[in-house]
Amino acid sequence: MNLLDFANEEYINLITYKKDSSAVATPVWLSSVNDYLVITTSANAGKVKRVKANGKATIYKTNQNGSEKLSEEIEVKASIIQDESEKLAGIKSIKKKYFPVSKMFIRGSNENRAIIKLEEKEE
Repeated sequence: MNLLDFANEEYINLITYKKDSSAVATPVWLSSVNDYLVITTSANAGKVKRVKANGKATIYKTNQNGSEKLSEEIEVKASIIQDESEKLAGIKSIKKKYFPVSKMFIRGSNENRAIIKLEEKEE
């Protein structure tokens, strides 16, 4: 299973890691842009802080509340997108995939929104 096999899933569990190496799983929406996946969240979310501190992440397919493990886990490289045009492409991709529900959750200014980029882990 590779990264883009997750692109058409409705939900994945994103596992990020604290400084003490403990794992935190969060069910999230995702979409693909080019050869990577994107997740949108509040810029103040804990997962953003954990990704900034440690780019290691793990993903697997899940249900809406994250209680079911529906695929094998894969390790990925996570980062926060800084480039404004790349950030807007990520937001647009997620809005399109989850329309019309996304209109209720992703609105207003993008200033307080972070886009997490998931890429294949380098060996």
